[in-house]
Amino acid sequence: MNNLLESIPLIILLGVATYTDLQYRIIPDWLSGIGIGYFLIFRLFHNEQPFYYLLGVLIGAGLLYVFAVLKPDSFGGGDIKLMAVVGMALGWQQAMLFLIIMLTFAWLFAIAFKWARDGRKKLPLAPFYLTAYFLFIIGGI
Repeated sequence: MNNLLESIPLIILLGVATYTDLQYRIIPDWLSGIGIGYFLIFRLFHNEQPFYYLLGVLIGAGLLYVFAVLKPDSFGGGDIKLMAVVGMALGWQQAMLFLIIMLTFAWLFAIAFKWARDGRKKLPLAPFYLTAYFLFIIGGI
């Protein structure tokens, strides 16, 4: 994802999601809707393989959805929809790598700061989405 028309909108979207998740503990549906719409249109007009990116939506968001069903309260709907945006932006292969990196950072943070022991069961994930994406940019993935 070297294109600024891809990177900048995703950074802005993940930044807003981070703010709302930290401040209000919610990732608005309208934010995910704008992201999905933008990247769907972007992919259609840039003559890329839309199926590759739609598969990113299904696999990325689908995995989080399965985890949420198997372990209720593990992921919120906003986290799942935000992963759908990332899947549409990155495609399925990069979305899988992104998901692994993002969840690893969240897990390490939760362990390092004993998140669950403090009585807080839900960790806001949007900051880890943003962190993982910055690693993608820095790493040239």
